[in-house]
Amino acid sequence: MSKRNTIKVYDGPSLLDGVRIIVLLTGLARKSKNPKTGDMLQTWIMRYDTDPQEAVDNGKDASVCGNCPLRPIHYKAKNMPKPCYVHTWQAPKATWNANKDLEVTDSETVVQLVSGRKVRRGAYGDPTAVPQGVWSMLDNGETSTGYTHQWKQEKRLQGMVMASVHTPEERLEAKALGFRTFRVMDTLELQPGEVLCPASKEAGERTSCEKCGLCNGSKENDKRKDVAIVAH
Repeated sequence: MSKRNTIKVYDGPSLLDGVRIIVLLTGLARKSKNPKTGDMLQTWIMRYDTDPQEAVDNGKDASVCGNCPLRPIHYKAKNMPKPCYVHTWQAPKATWNANKDLEVTDSETVVQLVSGRKVRRGAYGDPTAVPQGVWSMLDNGETSTGYTHQWKQEKRLQGMVMASVHTPEERLEAKALGFRTFRVMDTLELQPGEVLCPASKEAGERTSCEKCGLCNGSKENDKRKDVAIVAH
């Protein structure tokens, strides 16, 4: 196993606004401490020129989060009940500070390093900010997970990510576009065709994202249920 815990797998323009962004992959040498996700490799999508906490504060996080309604700048402006759950001053900022100037690892080495490992597409940031080829490089046949709030504008990753939705109406709209959905609920009220996230507290935390794999997008003739979770 590589002694490197972090590599850079992308350094280039955001597909959301053209600004330079980076994708750092962590967990190669040290397991994630997140009990919900389990031992998945984590990808962090961040601007190159601005640390993630500063980007959140001044709105530059649009380069990696697009129109996500949970961006803190929207939360403050619209008095929304719950902002993004990612604490950007913790893992994202530390990862950015220590690794933003790494060289991009060549694709052959990346494929070897991630072999047999599951990847969390976007521990922070929206996967649609990144060229599809990056995610294809990290897709080694294992059941990786991902989510996007850009489902109204961008369909190219629907086979890899879930559409993040917040209402039953949004869910139906996303499904009409071909997505499976991951819905954040204010209260525990499942819709027909949904299952409660098996890794959630409400479901008894009976498994982890690593073992579950439901949140890996929509496949051909996919009959699996959509996933929902109570806001946390």
